[in-house]
Amino acid sequence: MKKTCFGVCLILGIGFFFVFFPEDGEAQSYRTFDYEREQILEQTRWMIGPFRIFPQFRLTNIGYDGNVYYGREGDEPVTDYTATFSPEVTAYLLFRDYFIFSFTENPEYVYYLEEARERRWNHNFSPEFKWLLLSRIVLGGSYSYQNRRHRATSEFDVRANELRKAYRGSVFYETPRQTSFGFNYRKEDISYEDVDYGGEEIYLSRILNRQETTYEGEVYYQVFSQSFFFINGGYTEYEFEHVDAQWRDSYSRQVYTGLRFPLLGRINGQISIGYKELIPREEDVTGFSGLVGDSWIDYRMRRFRLRGEYRRDCRFSYWTNNVYYVEDRYVGGISFYMTRFLRLDYTYNYGEGHYPEKELVRKPDGTYEELKREDIYTTHTLGFAVRLIENTGIGVNVSWWERDSNVPYADRDRMFIGGYLTYDF
Repeated sequence: MKKTCFGVCLILGIGFFFVFFPEDGEAQSYRTFDYEREQILEQTRWMIGPFRIFPQFRLTNIGYDGNVYYGREGDEPVTDYTATFSPEVTAYLLFRDYFIFSFTENPEYVYYLEEARERRWNHNFSPEFKWLLLSRIVLGGSYSYQNRRHRATSEFDVRANELRKAYRGSVFYETPRQTSFGFNYRKEDISYEDVDYGGEEIYLSRILNRQETTYEGEVYYQVFSQSFFFINGGYTEYEFEHVDAQWRDSYSRQVYTGLRFPLLGRINGQISIGYKELIPREEDVTGFSGLVGDSWIDYRMRRFRLRGEYRRDCRFSYWTNNVYYVEDRYVGGISFYMTRFLRLDYTYNYGEGHYPEKELVRKPDGTYEELKREDIYTTHTLGFAVRLIENTGIGVNVSWWERDSNVPYADRDRMFIGGYLTYDF
């Protein structure tokens, strides 16, 4: 008991000691060269020689995890105390008015008090450049390295090591009115380590290791101040590494359109809806075609702050002989500022997972049934946050997560009580 109390106090003490003041985050979509350069100049806080430095420190999931491995209730789920420490530094080098080089380094430590196998250093690393030519053409390139242990999709019960290495190149043409259009090329290698827990081994490396190559075009047209209408269309090839998984080789065609709102102000986010086809190379394997979405909105109105999110896509599956499953996710949230220093929060998250292929599943009574797996995910999160200074605050929340499935042994639930550091009070 003393060891547990000491561990919790140590985590909270470290959390309150480290406070940095980061820049506002940006969505992962194209920004014109002039806009990005102006943002860097306006928001620079630290200078080291020619480099403009933007430090951040994220402190999340400080608390009690009621089901570390998402075990079934009858199997006596493992509980533990945990915290995630994530310092990050982004450095920019501006050369005159036509070249931007950036470098992001993000080591992250995930701590568990008792479960030593879950303690791990994660590492994210990314250099990037933009080069303005002839005042209109922008060449870009980047490399991304992500090595972390996490739940890659909602299908994962036990966290797994995932390594992603990605190369991207782009060329865009920009007009004086901030309209832009261009082409992106991206190649990404994705690999996993196998999971062995509770006597059950999941060979993720054989099933999911793959290379993804994407070619896409984008158009952005300014409709309001810092608000853009966009169209994004692309083609992606998926090539699986292991010979036993090459029947999963596929390609996809997708197109998205919508509005991107400004980063600052009363409303921000994006509305993005599209259509996607995932076509397996083997003719007798079921493919996907239909609506996809990647939308989120954050709206502030006096003492209230409203949040909404809609995401739909097909994700590669490691469950039996399904190449993929379709995931729908709807999120709604509200925050109420009781005072200038106190905020109450509630978020409801609802998701569905649908699998295209039938599987033979054993029922609790010992009989077997052939069915298509369907999962329903629900999460309720209730908490509060207290302002420390400017937009920096600390918060505490309680989260209840549950998965109901028509596959009996796939039902799960989890409670988490924890604190966090926020820079978006």
